[in-house]
Amino acid sequence: MSLPLQNDPRVDTLREVANIGCGHAANALSRLMGGRKVDLSIPRVLLTGGAMGAASLLDGNAPVVSASLGIQGDELNGDLLLVLPRADASALESMLLGGHDAEPAERDSVMAEVANIAASACLSALGRLTGWKLMPTVPELHRCGAREALEALVAHKVDASDMVVLEARFQAASVAPVGGQLLLLLERRSADDLLARLLGE
Repeated sequence: MSLPLQNDPRVDTLREVANIGCGHAANALSRLMGGRKVDLSIPRVLLTGGAMGAASLLDGNAPVVSASLGIQGDELNGDLLLVLPRADASALESMLLGGHDAEPAERDSVMAEVANIAASACLSALGRLTGWKLMPTVPELHRCGAREALEALVAHKVDASDMVVLEARFQAASVAPVGGQLLLLLERRSADDLLARLLGE
């Protein structure tokens, strides 16, 4: 099955996949933050430009804290990327650490756990949707520029240009607002397989 064009109804299917997966991730973040409301944007689907084209979805090279996780499962090949502006990440770290001044290693550990919880929720939801068993790999944390975070993620890819990117932004209603992005980067063949699975093609 060929990948859909932007005006193909199957793009709506991919967008719904992102909405379900990222929605469950947002709910997990809400529980982690003591039940604070976490709003999710309408997901975006990028079919051209591959993984590096996803740089257009990021805020330039603004300083961020990011965590990348691979997808474990024979049926779906790709990665998840959680990206928070540095100020938002700092606010989230302080909230989860009870406001005390923590060492960098402790902050990294907290952010890695946040990413693991969000990614696990996302993949669990996609697993229920497809019947596939999907789990995240160990998070890899980066404190750098937004595009550097993406470059670090795709550096090991054989063909980073041949990917489909699903993205959604989230915003938590906390005293110090916490927002960021969730990106699901799928190898093109996996995106085709996912659509075939969901649409029975």
